[in-house]
Amino acid sequence: MTIPVPGTYVIYNIQYSTLDVDLHWANVSDGAPVVGYIYNESTQNMLWNLQVVDEEQGLVQFVNLAGNNYAGVSGEIDGSGVIGTSIETTFKLHERKIGEYEIQTYNSELVWELPDGNNFTEIILSPPISFYDNQAWQFIPLDGN
Repeated sequence: MTIPVPGTYVIYNIQYSTLDVDLHWANVSDGAPVVGYIYNESTQNMLWNLQVVDEEQGLVQFVNLAGNNYAGVSGEIDGSGVIGTSIETTFKLHERKIGEYEIQTYNSELVWELPDGNNFTEIILSPPISFYDNQAWQFIPLDGN
């Protein structure tokens, strides 16, 4: 399995390809929602620093550039939200096909899902379903990665 190299990325949803992972309003408070939002290059709340924890196992952490906080989860049950947090949180990347990944919680089988294509839709955790493209993500590196 290959995973993206450490660096700064915009993370796009495969099904809703104009929407990327956005720390809502660059809110640094623990529990701020991580949402899908159309890309805006003038803001850093859509930029994520990918830190590789264990390349062989596909373990990574995401740090938001605007808030300097981690992507985390509000709980590890179906429907829990992906949030910004000050707590280091590790996820596991599963490559579905070249360049497309599921982002799985470290302690469960649940993966990130963008339920619809509307701005401000919160990214949630759901059981993985291999043909749901709203559970697949593409990492677009910023220049210099």
